[in-house]
Amino acid sequence: MSRMQTLGVLLLLLSLASCAQQWQQAAHDPEPGAAVQDSLSGSLTPDSEIEAGLRAIRWHLHRAQEAQLSQSFDQAQEDLDLVFQLLATLEAEESEDPHAKAELEALSAAAEHAYLGLLPNLEHLSADSPLTLLLRGLPEGKIEGEDGSQRALINKLLRACDVPIDINDRVIASIRFFQTRGKTTYTTWLRRSGRYDDLIRQTFKDEGLPEDLLFVSMIESGFNPHARSKAHAVGLWQFIESTGKMEGLNSTRWVDERRDPVKSTRAAAHHLRRLYKDLGDWRLALAAYNVGPGRVTRAIEKAGTRDFWKLSLPEETRNYVPLFMAAALISKDPVLFGFAPESPESNLAFAEVELPHPIFLEEAARCMRISHDALQDLNPELRHNVTPPQSALSYRLRVPPGSDQDLRACFAQLPEAWQLYEVKRRDTISTIARAFGISAQVIAQVNHLKNPNRIAPGQKITIPVGAAGSLKSSLRVARIADLRPEVDGDSGPAARAAKKVYKVRRGDSLSRIAQLHGVEFDDLKRWNRLRGTQLQPGDRLTIWSSGKAPSAHPAAERAPAVAKSRDYTVKRGESLWDISRKFKIPVAELKRLNKLSNTSIRSGQRLVLSPGLAAKTAAPGKPASPPVVAKKGGGSVQLYTVVRGDTLFGIARKFGLEARDLAHQNNLSPSAKLATGMTLKVKPAKTVR
Repeated sequence: MSRMQTLGVLLLLLSLASCAQQWQQAAHDPEPGAAVQDSLSGSLTPDSEIEAGLRAIRWHLHRAQEAQLSQSFDQAQEDLDLVFQLLATLEAEESEDPHAKAELEALSAAAEHAYLGLLPNLEHLSADSPLTLLLRGLPEGKIEGEDGSQRALINKLLRACDVPIDINDRVIASIRFFQTRGKTTYTTWLRRSGRYDDLIRQTFKDEGLPEDLLFVSMIESGFNPHARSKAHAVGLWQFIESTGKMEGLNSTRWVDERRDPVKSTRAAAHHLRRLYKDLGDWRLALAAYNVGPGRVTRAIEKAGTRDFWKLSLPEETRNYVPLFMAAALISKDPVLFGFAPESPESNLAFAEVELPHPIFLEEAARCMRISHDALQDLNPELRHNVTPPQSALSYRLRVPPGSDQDLRACFAQLPEAWQLYEVKRRDTISTIARAFGISAQVIAQVNHLKNPNRIAPGQKITIPVGAAGSLKSSLRVARIADLRPEVDGDSGPAARAAKKVYKVRRGDSLSRIAQLHGVEFDDLKRWNRLRGTQLQPGDRLTIWSSGKAPSAHPAAERAPAVAKSRDYTVKRGESLWDISRKFKIPVAELKRLNKLSNTSIRSGQRLVLSPGLAAKTAAPGKPASPPVVAKKGGGSVQLYTVVRGDTLFGIARKFGLEARDLAHQNNLSPSAKLATGMTLKVKPAKTVR
């Protein structure tokens, strides 16, 4: 660490110490946890997600420092491990704010400084301990009480290894480390290896490489595809962006193939073979994988020898090679080295579905009746909760074996997440945004438009149409313990009612729970201090109720009023966007009305144009309720069930209203985001035909 970096760390630590009183208050403040919870739900913009994550990092870093001062080393380790997980997550996100990037670097340096100070006091390292720090402090020495028979056992195991394994003090010290302080770490890594063992060994076998190079991934990442180092190396094989690109791995705003186990393993095989070809020795090739071939070549020239053990290399690299050798050797008979028998994780298995257009993972998971997490785990290269926009090529999504037919069967019903739009004369970001029912700000963010006022005819921009422009981030942060105090209600009638706690189940939505318990949607959010609307199975919600069962709406059993459909025949050269502008109907609505899976239409095709009152295609497992008409004050009030992609602006247009009027009718802010399944009261200004 340079003097300037050290000074930066010290200044940051001093600033944290000077805010001790504020941090003490923060320990009881629900804001850090609540903000990160919102970021998980996708209700924040990417930059506010990063700010929420930074706030959580500051909070846990301070708590770790306090725990270390009070010699609560296990607690300090737990908080610092979480800090490193959050840092890895945020470093994977993109921020246009240079101050956020600078603070991220400063917090990373402060966390590293704190961890190095904690390291001598830790009896055991966790599986999530930062590997680069672990590699700095390995002891040198011998196995105590070593005798000839023990060395004979080790020599016997050497014959089972297909890479060179040296038995010297450095390797023996590494074995000893795994048997003591690193025992929990190695046990976890060995269990994780079961998921990727077959994939890696078969890939290396196909490439003509030693299969024991599998353990490079163990030392690099602990078999964690989401691992990220301070040097911004990513994935099972810890490629930095330039090396990954050299080996054919793409890294874009939407995907990072360095996190893909299949693609990155093939790239690692090519890279390792290249290093071995250049250096001619696996010890040197492994060192070069860690520190770079140029550094190893210079060390060889300086020392005048190709013996790895005599080279002057960084401490991390000098520990890296013996640690690899120890890991490979122990794996041949873990019980012999004192490890309890462990069942490995299930082998990675999947089917692939070729997607003709982008979709949200949440919708696909619901369609296949699997968990969202299971689908994310099979597709770690996706940087967001959506498959990437594409111009020509389709995308291959990995799904659990046997689920591919389910996805193909209901794919046509899934809302398209993105579409490409070609800018026409007199278009502006604002007019395009209004037509698609999303905000101009979202279009600018998605397309990296530094000046949204400057778009040109013929320019192609990406429109997030599938969820009304709500870009859901896939922040893979660990769920922070609930920092919010239990809500006790307020001083109104609800506070005098009965209190109950509801455990969220899979498939639940906030609006469904509100209807089930006969309470108001906004009350349910207020009682639980919820900012967004996303729920996770297992969440607990406080509900205040008088105990009365929710009464049915007086018109719940009446037949829905459905307007007569209006057809339109597509003319030669017309696009869906042209028809959208002509009839003032959002493209997303036209697609839903006509059950279109994409925006392709042909001359002579007949399209349904009756918006709002025509039956909608619902998400799998969640049929859309038809609008219910009730008499109120001599007028007609319709109940409209929000479907994915709806906005206040879009719904208001369907019923001939202004968005502010619709918001007023439902006690909402004009900028409010709508939750799927939410029921709105609509008093149309005119009849839509």
